[in-house]
Amino acid sequence: MTNRAINTDSPDDPPRPNISIAIETSGRTGSVAIAREDAILDHTTLSGFQKHSSELLPAIQSLLSRHELSTKDIQHIYLPKGPGSFTGIRIAVTFAKMAAFAMGAKIVAVNTLDALAHNARYYMDTTDSAIQRIAPILDAKKGYFYIAIFNKTSNGIRRITEDLMITPAAFLSDYCQNQSKTALLGEGLVYYLKYFEHPNTVILDKSCWPANAVSVWHVARPRAKQGQFDDPNTLVPLYIRRPEAEENWEKTRQIPQTR
Repeated sequence: MTNRAINTDSPDDPPRPNISIAIETSGRTGSVAIAREDAILDHTTLSGFQKHSSELLPAIQSLLSRHELSTKDIQHIYLPKGPGSFTGIRIAVTFAKMAAFAMGAKIVAVNTLDALAHNARYYMDTTDSAIQRIAPILDAKKGYFYIAIFNKTSNGIRRITEDLMITPAAFLSDYCQNQSKTALLGEGLVYYLKYFEHPNTVILDKSCWPANAVSVWHVARPRAKQGQFDDPNTLVPLYIRRPEAEENWEKTRQIPQTR
């Protein structure tokens, strides 16, 4: 009788489903979303204004626990890299770097204005057909605003400008003089709405204004599926202008010129 060799090796483990976490900390109120493969499982909003640093990790842990997952299951982190709140962006970037180095998670960092523009896509599909453009708006302080402009297309939206740091008057003069209407949204409108009112602008519902983790996920996910990840060693926040604290510090260091 011939003895057959018996393979005692355990079979390879099946591939783990992709678990991704999206965070949004660039705005006034933060949020977190969790997804398995290409479907959002759950999302939550942090409890109050600028609670990012104290509530982000507990919110992530709560979502993971709710779906019987742990931090070891996280394979992708999606986050905003700016523009937006300097402190909020730093929190997101720092968390993503920690997750990459500690857990081996891969990172996709998206432009906050791209995520905000995604908020308007479905709203535009069901409302005024004359709206052909989207302009998310964030407060850059000192009378300036971060704005990017997107065209409505047959299959979504397409960015047509770089990030702008511009005054309301210049924006209306340079980008809102044609016949097509531009939909406006974003937390830059919270205190300055009247400066953006124009016959060719449409103010979207306030529910669209805040950036949120679900939109961050929708913008980041296609990049992740194409393998377009960010290097945690070189990832830095996108600051179109320097933080005000740095500008003020530099002013205090200036030496008056003597005559």
